Amino acid sequence: MTAARLLFAAALLAISILAFIPSYEPLPKLASFSDILNHFAAFFTLYMLHLFAYPALSWRIRSAALLGYGLLIEIVQAFLPNRHASFSDIAVDAAAVAAAMLLHRVACRLRTRCT
Repeated sequence: MTAARLLFAAALLAISILAFIPSYEPLPKLASFSDILNHFAAFFTLYMLHLFAYPALSWRIRSAALLGYGLLIEIVQAFLPNRHASFSDIAVDAAAVAAAMLLHRVACRLRTRCT
């Protein structure tokens, strides 16, 4: 397993744990600061790590997989105590994926080679 794939798997595991714990209260203030910021940072990071871990995949497959994961999180949270599903969280996930795609496109245009 490459380092990029290991980092992606570690991030996916950490984000899954944070998404499924019953409450943010025992976490440091930074982690519980803003649900919107947490979602944006998580999905932006996942997109970028996935890009390096699996460079051959198209942006469509990458985006669909990550947004499907975001939807799965919300479905599971609907059944957890002290958590709830939110369409706004899915919208923030999509915005983060779009921002990461845009950054990648801009970087590609500035370079002669793109992954």
